[in-house]
Formats: sequence, structure tokens, C-alpha cells
Amino acid sequence: MLRKYRYLIILIVISSSILLFRLGDMALTDPDETFYAQTAKEMVAADEWTTPLIFGEPQFEKPIFYYWLIIISYKMFGINEFAARFPSVLFGIMGVIGIFFMGRLMFSERCGFISGLILATCVEYVVVSRGCVTDIVLTTAILLCLLFFLLGWTRTKTGYYLIAAVFAAIAVLTKGPIGLFIPVVIISSFILTVRDWRAVRKIPFFRCVFLFLIIAMPWYIIVTRMHGEAFLGEFFGFHNIVRFLEPEHRIGTSPWFYIPVVMGGFFPWSFFLPVGFWIMIREPKDASETKGYRAFLLAWFISIFLFFSISRTKLVTYILPLFPVMAIIVGRLWDKFLSGGQGSGALEKKIKISHFALTISSILMSVGVSLFVKQRYPEAFMGTVISAAVFMSGTIIAFIMLLKGKKIKALYVGAASVVVIIVPLTLYVLPVLEEFESSKAVSYKVKELALPSEAIGGESDTRRGIAFYTDRINIEDIHSYADMKEFFSRKERVWGIVKRKHYEQYRREKVKEVSDPLYQVGKKVVVTNRVKP
Repeated sequence: MLRKYRYLIILIVISSSILLFRLGDMALTDPDETFYAQTAKEMVAADEWTTPLIFGEPQFEKPIFYYWLIIISYKMFGINEFAARFPSVLFGIMGVIGIFFMGRLMFSERCGFISGLILATCVEYVVVSRGCVTDIVLTTAILLCLLFFLLGWTRTKTGYYLIAAVFAAIAVLTKGPIGLFIPVVIISSFILTVRDWRAVRKIPFFRCVFLFLIIAMPWYIIVTRMHGEAFLGEFFGFHNIVRFLEPEHRIGTSPWFYIPVVMGGFFPWSFFLPVGFWIMIREPKDASETKGYRAFLLAWFISIFLFFSISRTKLVTYILPLFPVMAIIVGRLWDKFLSGGQGSGALEKKIKISHFALTISSILMSVGVSLFVKQRYPEAFMGTVISAAVFMSGTIIAFIMLLKGKKIKALYVGAASVVVIIVPLTLYVLPVLEEFESSKAVSYKVKELALPSEAIGGESDTRRGIAFYTDRINIEDIHSYADMKEFFSRKERVWGIVKRKHYEQYRREKVKEVSDPLYQVGKKVVVTNRVKP
């Protein structure tokens, strides 16, 4: 029994080890993790299951499903960092399991295993799966929707199509219309490619639509009746239409934004991606091509990449739904390479060139990142050097094994090097980065100093973290110079948490209104207006 499921068990152990290792040790980072964690925390306090709340007011940036997951996690583990991140870890592991079954369905069990191994050890998938953000839930829901559609298509069982509709509904409840748009585009492209109209007629369209609607629509209907134009305007008008047509952030305006993101986020496997595409497109026709699987993968990649590239608002995590299909493409490449056969000599040459490029890049990146950290975060330098040395050594050893013809060992050592560096990174690097990326320490200090009646202010990107760690929802926004001036000019004593550079700029002009820093962590300082209570 264990031998039958050995690949799946290994993937679950590896992904769980990577994603759960000291998950709650690092504080929540600003502004995204604290946004979701604080919203769910306020919903728990208010016993609210319908309307997301932030600073005591409704907010409609994302639908309800992810908040439900965090609330349930809070009730299971308490309100803490581990509980806030646990839903993402759970869906990250589910994604690795899903890609195993997808690769096995399309090509072979070994392809599914390698694809799962690749997905579990690429940089961005690990980082996002360990974070309190919605992207991993959307990615896994889309993946499972596509998987169960293909199971229904190949095995002509109605139940699989209905499960696919359930995961489409979950995707829509996680991030809105995009959760339905992406699977529909991919599935439609696949159907138009294979043109198996007999199979199309066996899809229970009406039952799937009905099931999707009864799961996805009630929350939208209820929240619209409760909040009307406020919900429709903010959620659909701004967060889905305006943000697609107009950039919300300075970064990401270029249509080529996601090319380096994919190369960096899919590291170290991104170096094999071009060869994987070449094999996918140029290899002789086989059973997978007859079934339309290769066309399915290409439609999957192209539709997601083009959609997010066209969108004017871009963030690094948005492209995560692309990672499962890239894992299968590279997993298929390594599966063919390990199988040998006709044309294996040419393929081996391409694999070796790709691995050589990976090895050289790993050495250069290890040196470059270490020097950058030494200058920017000197306390994390030794931990970075240890992590870089471990990964660089693993990559070099894997390349040597590849040159000696030990193909499978080269693959496993390359993946193991990613698994191993989680330990030094978590123990020695992340605690230092926490001081710069989190408001936990300064918030605890203000919570200790401020009386319950005294106002606390913070800048826009740290207010959520301050609220989470001070257990107060009335954190005032003092990001702008005018707001900061009004805040510190009050007669009663107030407390502010601001960036050091903004404090120094303000202090040069308003010396008498603000104290010297009472506490500093990273680049944030705690100050007051010096008025005695």
C-alpha cells in the first residue's frame, strides 16, 4: 500500500516540511499579510461572517472565502501568526498534491512526482504559500478546477465536472470574477483545439452552472443587499475594472514585467523552462498530443500570462496561477530526459547547458545577494552566506552528477538544496528582515507606553500591523505631512509610529512638537508630542 502511494507521500512530507517549518516564528509583514490577518481578527471580535472589516469599517478589496479560512484557523489555533498563515500552507500542500495527479493523468506517475517536486521547491511558490495572502488559494482552486475537468473529460464521469464547478466557485469567492474567467478561457481553448463534440455533449453544463451559482452567488447577493453601491463600486468598479485598466502601483506598468518575475520566482527551475517549451511544441506527436494535453498546457500558460501582462495593475504574486503549468512543463522535460530513448542525446545536451547556466547563475547570485545583504541588512549577513553556500554547493554537486550521467541524483540533489536552505534562512535571516518588514516590535512598545485613552497613529502601509499587534482598531493615518502635523500638534499626548526618514524630515521643521525617538526597530521609530498625561 505504501509503495503504491510512495510518490504522493514523499511530496506531502517534503512540502509540509518546507511550508510548516517554524511558520509562526516571524511576525506578520506589512502591508499585505497584516491586511488579511487584521480583517479576520476584527471579524472574529465582531462575530461577523459576512462583511470584511478593517479599522472598524467595511472593506471590499477581496471576497469572503479567504477571511473565512483565517477565522476558522484563529478559532482552532488562537489569533497568532501561525494561524494567520496556516490556510495558505494548507492550500500550498493541496496544490502540490493536485499537480501530482495532473502530471500523472496527462503523462506518467513519475512526471506527476517530478512536477510536484518542482512546484514545492520553486522560490515564489514557497514564499507565497508561507504568507497570509490570497494568491495561493486562488492558484490551487484554479488548478483543482482544471484537474477535475480533465478527469471528467477523460473518464466521462459527471461527478468530476461537478467538483470542478465547486472549485471554480471557491476561486470566485476568493478573488472575484478572475477565478471563473481563467478556467473558462483555458477549457474553451482546449475544447476548440480537440473538437471532440461528442465529449462536449456529455458535460453536464446546466448542473455545473447551477452548482456554481448556489455556492458562489449567495455571499455576493447578501453583501449587495447589505451595502449596495458601496460594495458594487469598490469591489467591481475599483478592484476589478479600474485596477485592470489603470495602474495602482508605480511598478508593473511595463507589459514585460512578468518575464523577470517568472524567471526569478520559478528559480531554480526557470532555467529549464525554455527547453521544456521547446520539447512541448517540437516533439513528435504522441498520445498526449492526440488527447490534446499539450494544447491544454499551452492554453493554460498563454491565457494567464497574457491576461496579467495586459492588466495595468501588476504585482509579483498575481502571476502565481502560472506556476503549476510551468511545473508540469519542466516535469515533463525531466521525465523524458530520465526515460532516454530516441533523440535523448540532443535533449541531454540541452539539459546540461541549462544546468550549467543555473550553476553559474547560482554562484553569481549567491555572491551578489550576500554583498547586498551585508550592505543593507548587516545583521543577516552570516545567515545569508550560510544559506547561499548551501544552495550553491547543492547546485554544483547536482551539475557534477549530471555530467557523470547520474540523472536522477542530479534532480534530487537540486531539489534538496532548496529544501535544506529553509533552515538557515528561517533561523538566521528572516528574524533580521522582520525588523524592517514588520511593525510588531514597535507596536508592542507603543502598547506598553500609551494609555487606553491616548491616540496612536501610523503610516498607511503599517497601520494594519499596528492595529493587529496593539489590539486597537482606531489607528489614525498620519502618512501625509499634513496629517502628521495635525496629529502631533494636538494638546493631549499622542503616539506615532513612523519611518525614520519621515520623522527626520518632519523634525527639521517642527522641533517643538515631536520628541526624540523613544524606541527604534529597523527603520521605524516611536515618538510622542511630549505632552505629559
